[in-house]
Amino acid sequence: MDSLSRSAPDAVLETVSSGRARLLVCDDSASMRALLLAILAPHYEVHLTSTAEEALAEAPRFGPDVILSDLLLPAMSGSELCRAIRALPSLSGVPFVLVTTSGGPDARADGLEAGADDYLVKPVRPRELLARVASLVRLRRVLVALEERSQELLRANLALRETRDQLVRVEKLAAVGSLAAGLSHEINNPLAYIKAGASQLVSFVDEMRRLAEAALALGLRGADLAALRTRMRDTHAEASEVAQSLAEGSRRLERIGADLRVVSTPASGAQEMVEPVDALDAAWTAVRSRYLSLPRFEVRARPGPPIQSSHALVTQALIPVLDRAVVMAGPDGTVEVDLEQIEGGVELRVKDSGPSIPPELVPRIFDPFFTTRPGTSGGGLGLAVAYGIASGLGGDISLSSPPGEGPTFRVRLPRIPGGFVPPVGGRA
Repeated sequence: MDSLSRSAPDAVLETVSSGRARLLVCDDSASMRALLLAILAPHYEVHLTSTAEEALAEAPRFGPDVILSDLLLPAMSGSELCRAIRALPSLSGVPFVLVTTSGGPDARADGLEAGADDYLVKPVRPRELLARVASLVRLRRVLVALEERSQELLRANLALRETRDQLVRVEKLAAVGSLAAGLSHEINNPLAYIKAGASQLVSFVDEMRRLAEAALALGLRGADLAALRTRMRDTHAEASEVAQSLAEGSRRLERIGADLRVVSTPASGAQEMVEPVDALDAAWTAVRSRYLSLPRFEVRARPGPPIQSSHALVTQALIPVLDRAVVMAGPDGTVEVDLEQIEGGVELRVKDSGPSIPPELVPRIFDPFFTTRPGTSGGGLGLAVAYGIASGLGGDISLSSPPGEGPTFRVRLPRIPGGFVPPVGGRA
């Protein structure tokens, strides 16, 4: 392929890799073109043109590293050629040298204002010309290398962005899969109660109808009637027990639905003045009623003004955190709570004496239906609900679990809605 048919970027890359730079020379004097060719040809690949129009037409195809042009040319001047070259995106960064017999300050200023990088006055001194061209070639190569590096970084950044987007999609799919599996596990049990109970209720109703029809048909009296009443009473008791199981299963499904609504769209609740210590006391009262034996519970609270929030939601956010701490610490352990006043709000730190959480599991601790509790195959929505509520109240919740230490949950809430609360590192 001829060099004049290649694009400027390809020509530049070949020049850099081959080590032989390209110079485009424009001068209307044949003797001057011959002199410049004699000086430059031993060191560079030189392409000669006699007019600015010719130089402008061939420059994109030749791909020069440096352009030398006479200032005074027929029709288009050297300054105008420089401006035209600067307007071409592929050549805008090519060093441009004006060569002229006029060495006055005004002429030099005109050339530099046109965008020229250097200015040489005739008669040209070969050593000076070679030194200036070599300097500009080095500059051009540095700029080309930087441009190549910039393009490589851009491509790498795009690749990283695509990889990140793919990872996000994979993580979302994994989260959806985990949520679906957890929901299936949590919903199947109450559904089984409801399905079995409904079938039993149908049998009980049929049995009671059959007994009633038999009593009417046989006209039972005395002991037979008493035995029938006992049988019907027992059947009614069994039916009531099944109905209670159905109601409990329905309530469990209702709780799961309510928790899912909190996780997906956490509500902010009615705004009121809340004493964080009072919400903590209410949460602890709800938790301790669930267990016969409790760990030692220690609270250290730094006094401060109340926060404008929702007492019920703050309490609900703390219950899952305290509940997990109680289970993991065990009856012989300790649960420590520190209430601190921080910039823009409050922080409640809940630390238990249970085992630390492996680092690879920490980012998942707030996922729905995920658990690290021993002896359990699946968790609920408790910590996911706590995370949703804290976020809905404008706050934040996080977990830290250094090796060999019990985990510490940090719940931060703003003093006023929309107030600034320094983050604690997100969900992990």
